[in-house]
Amino acid sequence: MILSLCLPRVGEQMRRGTINRVIARAGDALRPGSALLEVRVDLGAANAQDCPPMFFFRLIATERAHLRSLSVAPGDVFDVGAPLGVATSSPDESREAAPARALRTTSVTIQVHPLSA
Repeated sequence: MILSLCLPRVGEQMRRGTINRVIARAGDALRPGSALLEVRVDLGAANAQDCPPMFFFRLIATERAHLRSLSVAPGDVFDVGAPLGVATSSPDESREAAPARALRTTSVTIQVHPLSA
């Protein structure tokens, strides 16, 4: 089965996210708990603020799959729902058809040193 990986909405104010760190690579076998990406979200983008609220989250797979492609790099900015990659149920499965559904993921808020981002 072909599975799509898209940027999830984390909070009502989230409109886009910036890739902070890429953890998974194309060809990786994913299992529940496999970290995929770290994303920076600026929740103050809609309103001008001196110190906009910013947080980081890690996107984590919650099912077994094989990551076939991941088209992201640190610094890339994506809108919520934007396609980030493709996974399949088995490593030799064709990925030519449209995805049947989204890869099941969850996200956790993480703390990142302010000077490392």
